[in-house]
Amino acid sequence: MKKIFFLACLCSLGIQAQSFDSTAYTQQFKKVFERSFFGDSLSPATKIAGLSKAWAEAKFNFANFDLIPEANWDSIYYNYIPKVLEADTKAEYYKVLTNFYTNLKDGHSLILPPKELWEELSSSLPIRTQLVEGQVVITLLDSELEAYRELQPGTVILKINELPVTEYAEEHIAPYVSSSTPHDKTARMYAFFLTRGPLDEPVKLEIKTPTGKVIQKNFARIRNEQMFPAAKGFDYKKLNKKTVLLTINTFNDGSLVPYLDSIFQKLPHPENLVVDLRINGGGNGNNGYELLGYLTDSTFLTSKSVIRHYRPPLRAWGQAPDELEFTQGDWKPYKGPTFKGKVVVLAGPDTYSAAEDFLTAFKTMKRGVVIGQPTGGSTGQPLFFPLPFGGMGAVCSKRDLFPDNSEFIGIGIKPDIEVKPTLQNIIDQQDVALQAALNYLKK
Repeated sequence: MKKIFFLACLCSLGIQAQSFDSTAYTQQFKKVFERSFFGDSLSPATKIAGLSKAWAEAKFNFANFDLIPEANWDSIYYNYIPKVLEADTKAEYYKVLTNFYTNLKDGHSLILPPKELWEELSSSLPIRTQLVEGQVVITLLDSELEAYRELQPGTVILKINELPVTEYAEEHIAPYVSSSTPHDKTARMYAFFLTRGPLDEPVKLEIKTPTGKVIQKNFARIRNEQMFPAAKGFDYKKLNKKTVLLTINTFNDGSLVPYLDSIFQKLPHPENLVVDLRINGGGNGNNGYELLGYLTDSTFLTSKSVIRHYRPPLRAWGQAPDELEFTQGDWKPYKGPTFKGKVVVLAGPDTYSAAEDFLTAFKTMKRGVVIGQPTGGSTGQPLFFPLPFGGMGAVCSKRDLFPDNSEFIGIGIKPDIEVKPTLQNIIDQQDVALQAALNYLKK
């Protein structure tokens, strides 16, 4: 009776009950996630706000906390508050944030400093290096300038700024490298980060040339236009009468698909195909599936995804607050003609992200063999969020699995035939993984 009387009073006053507006509700929550405020100065409030943003985005969105069960994320956050407060410059502040996110032990969860700091934080020598048999050897020189002529492939770096090179890497590089596996961390440290630092500070190297000559020299860093420069391009060439090599260094290039069409829609096809993904850092997974679509005429399974759905009422009721959504993808080839020959894929620790998604499908299809070394062990969907002064953070928000639920995140995808180069192989410019592929195809 009281309820009826109350409603009658509302009606008599001309007041109508308001209906729930689901559109306004969702739009308002969208604004909550879109809005950020940090201030323009490097004040204590701004420092803590940026750290708190990075902490919160990981706490509610990170997909892989089960892979770091020993980590108390709140405790780690608490311990970093005095560290960010002690930072006197923007560069120091971003070094602390970058180190903070390495605790997630995930290659897709990282901090990207604002572009104004790239010159100070990410300038480097125009080389690519690799740790081989305990020695750091140059594998690529990306410059024709006379100033860098001593840095030829096969040259061993002995010291950086008077420190033994591995000691320098552990002290000055490792604390700022986000990675998913130990071999991923090693690959990133030496391939991308080893010589990073301020543009106006030269790098003093002690090197041993392929002829055995030891040289000490200062080398000037150059600007990097990207924080994480990707290897560029793709190539297709004949190795012998029966075999061709298709090198794809990135899946993040829209021109790859028409390039693949121009190759596979031309007959006759070769007998054997070697696909080199050893320095493919990922990109658009669908570009990889386009290639697989030419290797079979049957629908194939792609990675299985796991997505967390956080439901606050479940937590209020004392239950586990996350419900998991499992989604199995597949791909139906829609182009032809289908390549029917033998296929070998080359992979290694720099094979990453969408390139690993490619391998999960390729190995599930049982279309051929993988030769090389274990992959980086990191893929998923990074969620990007803003940080102070124009910086960005990224946290992995989706877990990927093999279709049979086998894990590879934090592990890597193991090759069917493992092949590791020696220092002498690199000095002699011998590609042992490619040679192993050719030997396999001969059999």
